[in-house]
Amino acid sequence: MSAKGFLKCMDSNKLHCCPVCKAKFRGTRKCSRCGADLSAIMRLCTIAKQNRENCRTAILSNDFEKAYDLAQKAQGMHNTNPGKKLLILSSWLNSIL
Repeated sequence: MSAKGFLKCMDSNKLHCCPVCKAKFRGTRKCSRCGADLSAIMRLCTIAKQNRENCRTAILSNDFEKAYDLAQKAQGMHNTNPGKKLLILSSWLNSIL
C-alpha cells in the first residue's frame, strides 16, 4: 500500500479502514477481510488522541510550551486536521508568550 493510501485510512481522529486492504474498519483489532493485526495502529491513534486532549488542557492552563510539545507528538503519531490546528495554535501561543 502506498503512503497516500495509508494516510487516507487515517485522515481524522479515528481509523476509517484497514491500511492493508481498505476494508471498512469495524472496531476490532483484526481486519475482518484480510486478517491484518490493527492493534498497533489503534494504540497509536489512541495515544495521539490523548496527547491532543492533554494539549487542549495545557492551553487552558497557559502552559503553551507543554501544549506545543504534546501537539507535535500527536501529529507525529497520527496526522489529523484538528491536530494540525492545535499544532499551529500552540506554536503561535508559545512564540508570543
